[in-house]
Amino acid sequence: MKLEDIAAKCGVSASTVSRALNNDTRISRETTQKIHETAAKYSFTISKRKRPAGRSQVSLLLVIPDSSKIEQNPFFDVGEIINAINSAFYMEKTTIQIKTFSQLKNPNEIDDGNYSGVLFAFGKIDESLKARLVDRKIPFIFLNRTFEKENFVSCNNFKGVIKLMYYMQKRGLQRIGYLGCPRIAVNQDRFRGYCIANLELFGKVDQNLVYNVNSINEVDEACATFFNDRDCDAVFGFNDNYAIRLINALQSLGVKVPQDISVSGFDNSPLRSYFEPKLTTISLSTFEMGFFAARWLSDNIQHRETRKLRLEVDGELLEGKSVK
Repeated sequence: MKLEDIAAKCGVSASTVSRALNNDTRISRETTQKIHETAAKYSFTISKRKRPAGRSQVSLLLVIPDSSKIEQNPFFDVGEIINAINSAFYMEKTTIQIKTFSQLKNPNEIDDGNYSGVLFAFGKIDESLKARLVDRKIPFIFLNRTFEKENFVSCNNFKGVIKLMYYMQKRGLQRIGYLGCPRIAVNQDRFRGYCIANLELFGKVDQNLVYNVNSINEVDEACATFFNDRDCDAVFGFNDNYAIRLINALQSLGVKVPQDISVSGFDNSPLRSYFEPKLTTISLSTFEMGFFAARWLSDNIQHRETRKLRLEVDGELLEGKSVK
């Protein structure tokens, strides 16, 4: 009996089973009890999973966007990724070092760290660094970035937007604008989802309802006026922080959210917990992405597996109060 088998019998993800068996308090009491009872029934315990011989410690490198980008647009919680890695490597003595993408511009950084594996979160790398990793047989995987020939685990941004658009349409919203930032990688898939959903729901894509900016600083009263003047009854902000900024700009014009215009986002940003009205959004499922990516790293590090992993997980719709 494997971890995945317990997950299937309980109707939950493998990461949820791992967290419940490690007594993670974020898992509900009912789910935890069900998982423990199922594990006991099939004599599955964490202690039965033995540490592979031949490696005393796993050294992982987690690469994240530079602090300047995170401070301006805090769209994820690095703690979730670390917790996911620890859950995947719970039987291994593991160290996790965190660096930013700019710190890895010198490929020699990889040699100095003596890393067992690397997880690149929310960014891309150049060919010289990739070649250095391949040459040293260091497994690496991307988080929430999809590359045709690379290993990755990503949120399905395209399907997430379609899910959100259908949610808004069912609430009577018909004229839904789009606030995007083409400079940010995920905007492409999210805008594609917006276009397909409009075609399916309304039979057309009205480009007059699309407003693109180069940075979050351009989400201002002029942006809010654009959507208000076009009689939008809703706006999809391609991520939470842009959507939150738009709500502030709308309110400064005297436009009420969601009474006058509904606003939704994407990412489940840490800022969402502190903002009112609470944003309706799609969660990136960061923990699940990190867990599956780390499990793949574990298989490659411990067992030298060479299978490819190109996985997209579904984002969860989180209802808030920003959509009427």
